[in-house]
Amino acid sequence: MSVSRPIRRPLPDFSKSDLPVTDYPASRLWRLHEKGLGAIHFSLNPEHRFSHADCPRKILYLGEALTTCIWERFGDDILSEGSRVSLKLWTSRRISQVDVPDLKLCDLTDETTASRAKVDLSALTSTDLSVPQDWGLSIQQHPTQFDGLRYFSRFDKKPCIALFERKGIAAKLSQIALGDLPDSSEGDGFLTQHRIALI
Repeated sequence: MSVSRPIRRPLPDFSKSDLPVTDYPASRLWRLHEKGLGAIHFSLNPEHRFSHADCPRKILYLGEALTTCIWERFGDDILSEGSRVSLKLWTSRRISQVDVPDLKLCDLTDETTASRAKVDLSALTSTDLSVPQDWGLSIQQHPTQFDGLRYFSRFDKKPCIALFERKGIAAKLSQIALGDLPDSSEGDGFLTQHRIALI
């Protein structure tokens, strides 16, 4: 008989949770994005981890490391397609950096924050995206009015930021275009290190 652990969604009284606020200093983060879109592009996509359809704010996903951004975009393909990635998809991506101001985050990489929220890593990385999306919605709706949340990539366990499109935030962001992914030494190094073939 198989044994399973409970899937933890936010509790009904989540809005009353005493969640720590993490002061995240102004930083330069990474973004891997489509060539036709700017790096500063908020959206709600049902395929994205915290993008619940009922979220009152769109979300901008950023990585603290470029390799994390690459993993987040191509990790499923790499692991399910025998370390192969579509050449068309690879060449459609650009690298940018995004400067963000001081932020007030719900830091789910922090043990105390996670325990007070009553969330575990399995819920945040569940293949049933409705689970982490429920967490994204509940954190957006929390009365603390977080600017976003910080979480671990499910591929390389490095931090990412899901930034909420609250009033005035877009004007406080700036982007630095660094070129196409295929032309970058970081992209070449990633393919070599992980023995990935472009097809």
